Order: sequence, then structure tokens, then C-alpha cells
Amino acid sequence: MEGWFNALSCREVSRRVAAGLLEDGSAGERLLLRLHFLLCSHCRRFARELRALGAAARAWAAGLVAPERQAELERRLIERLRS
Repeated sequence: MEGWFNALSCREVSRRVAAGLLEDGSAGERLLLRLHFLLCSHCRRFARELRALGAAARAWAAGLVAPERQAELERRLIERLRS
């Protein structure tokens, strides 16, 4: 089982998450990716944070963020990116 986990490194998983390629690849590759997420809290957190950042950016671009909340949202996003 350890060999399966090592088949996808955190670097490769992060690249796929950032490129939006989670559902690409063969069934075996998708299974390895899911297994990696089950075992790696760092990659799970990275994927969750990237989704939140994307949702916030889309809301901002669509004008769904009230002007009085924009500064607070920007501060929180920068803080999360730094952590």
C-alpha cells in the first residue's frame, strides 16, 4: 500500500489541483489521487483553500461583495495565503 501512496507526490497532487485536473486521467490515477487525499491532510487543506480562494475571487469579480466588506475580505484572503 505504501508504494501506491508514493505513486503521486504532494507536488504532483498540488499541480493537478491548481490546474483543475482532479477528474482527468485513468480510473487508476483518479483512485490514487483519492487515496492520496485520504492520507495527506496537507493536500486536502491546499485543495480546500484553493476552492475558497476561487469562490471569493468569482464573487468579487461578479460584484457580489459589498464595497464595505471588500477590505476585510482582502485582508482575510491575504492572511490565509500567508499561513
